[in-house]
Amino acid sequence: MLEKEQYLALPSLQKEEYVNNILKEILKLNPLGVTVSDIEKSAYFGRSTIWHHMELLASKAECIKMERGDTDVYHYNKVIMHLKELQLDGAALGALFHFDLVENTYGKYVRVQRKRESRSSASHTRSGIVISYDMINGFIEALNRIKDILNSNK
Repeated sequence: MLEKEQYLALPSLQKEEYVNNILKEILKLNPLGVTVSDIEKSAYFGRSTIWHHMELLASKAECIKMERGDTDVYHYNKVIMHLKELQLDGAALGALFHFDLVENTYGKYVRVQRKRESRSSASHTRSGIVISYDMINGFIEALNRIKDILNSNK
């Protein structure tokens, strides 16, 4: 971990990337989950910075956020298989949809992430969801019903 002075001297975009990378490492090291308060005790980032970046990671399905009473606990989504052959091109949205099998404390999930190329041609995750293995069939049925509704309105 960089010294606080080194971190503060980084340009904004590098700070953001650095914080994300550190938080992902903290998530990996805490398989039973971690709270913003836990991270705040071990890192020099402010509470609002930690919360903001953890929410971003959760919105991209890099981790899953579970509520325990009034406390949010974040769990790392470990990729157990990339499903590159299933990648969908969402050209109308200027995005690609990536599929992975992930697991965390609560079980196995399918993760779907919407990605776009950044200005530097690197892939950047914009959003994501995780679908519990137990809910896959129900999810497919719901999507098929939505498809039927859309087809009947043509």
